[in-house]
Amino acid sequence: MPTYDDEYVLQRYRALRAAESALFQDQADCPIQILFETDQIQEAQRYARSERAAAGWRTDDLRVGLLADDVYIGHIVRDAVAFPGGRLGLYNRVIATGGVVILPILADGIALIRIFRHAPRRWFVEAPQGHLLPADDPMQVARLELAEEMGAAPTEIIPLGQVFTSTALTSENLKMFAARIETVGAPQQGEGIESIQIIPKGEIDALVHDGTICDGPTMSLILRARLAGLL
Repeated sequence: MPTYDDEYVLQRYRALRAAESALFQDQADCPIQILFETDQIQEAQRYARSERAAAGWRTDDLRVGLLADDVYIGHIVRDAVAFPGGRLGLYNRVIATGGVVILPILADGIALIRIFRHAPRRWFVEAPQGHLLPADDPMQVARLELAEEMGAAPTEIIPLGQVFTSTALTSENLKMFAARIETVGAPQQGEGIESIQIIPKGEIDALVHDGTICDGPTMSLILRARLAGLL
């Protein structure tokens, strides 16, 4: 059976909580409470071990703590929690740094990139995205991403709110923008972008319907742009 660094990840977790307490606060009406005391954590681990063993799942890694962190992702955390009704257990989450996503709008359509995404190991037709650090100006990052990924210089950038990408798994949210552009340049092939696809306005719905456009941020952008009267 593998040996895991239980105490080390718990120490890092407690240090993260001390440095960024807002990441661990329970709202007054929050139905899932985070447990911090050693005896509470151990009891939650016992509950999780029993449930997983009964289901035939692995029980060798029940660490609570900061499992990993990275400047591009954020923090991968496993909390000990109390669920509604009093059941205890473990809950994994990715506390993400966030980013921007931009819908480039031409006079008669939109410009999307065909890009290979490593996490799902497949190609997508989607809007340009970019990583956002806490000190960054989202609108400036949006401009830079358009220039880098498709060689486009926007004449106007319009904020469209934010989208949370996978609420059961991660806190990641992307600041959404529409960008009016006149032309595109070359794709950023070093980032896995194969091509830039110009999609006429009349064909957008069909590509969403048949699954060619299937990532959440791009579909959210299309909806918000429509509601704003931009498409």
